[in-house]
Amino acid sequence: MIGNQFCRLVREVLTELDIVYELRSAGKESPRRKELAAITGGSSQCPYLIDPNINVQMAESNDIIEYLYKTYALWTPPNELLRSASGIVTPLLTPLYRIIAPLQAGSYKANEFEYQASLAEAKASVYDEISSAPVVVYTYALSPFCTEVTALLNRCGIQYKEVSLGDEWLPGLLKEPAKRAALLEITGQSSLPNVFVGGSSIGGLFSGNPGVVPSLEKGELMKLVEEAKQFMS
Repeated sequence: MIGNQFCRLVREVLTELDIVYELRSAGKESPRRKELAAITGGSSQCPYLIDPNINVQMAESNDIIEYLYKTYALWTPPNELLRSASGIVTPLLTPLYRIIAPLQAGSYKANEFEYQASLAEAKASVYDEISSAPVVVYTYALSPFCTEVTALLNRCGIQYKEVSLGDEWLPGLLKEPAKRAALLEITGQSSLPNVFVGGSSIGGLFSGNPGVVPSLEKGELMKLVEEAKQFMS
């Protein structure tokens, strides 16, 4: 149906993926409606996808979109709401994170030597971890950005080593504050996820150097992963 918002979403994805398709409008007064009902066994729900390449038929816009990305795209993009949230939250919270991370690690304590020793130990641990696998991801268990970045890597077929620093950065939920401060010193980023490829940080889901999604959009991430595999093999 031309005016149906769910049909429009499917058409947008077909166009984005540059898939040649035939549009058959099955509005209420269209003779195509009976044709659709005959194909589906009585239902005239739209959108309805017929893919003759793989002999697949399905309804529900969300299922169709997921199928199109998995079948015809190099990678499936994350939730757009997260991208919007990242654009708002990241600039606001990054300065706060840079202040809080050292404080949580103990920089406020009188014994500066003890703090520096703890930080040096955490940095050494980070360097060991990021050199132990081609792709290493630092995460929080409750962060939707961390959950999405690991799901995205899984969809891309990228194997990775996950290092969790706890449930979140909030007091009581952060299990390794010194390691978070160490990540800040090493990469300039204390927010998670923080993804390393070949021992170098590319950042989080949407931001960093340049971030996982921007790296995929530029066609760079898979190449970096393959280079890291060869270098570390």
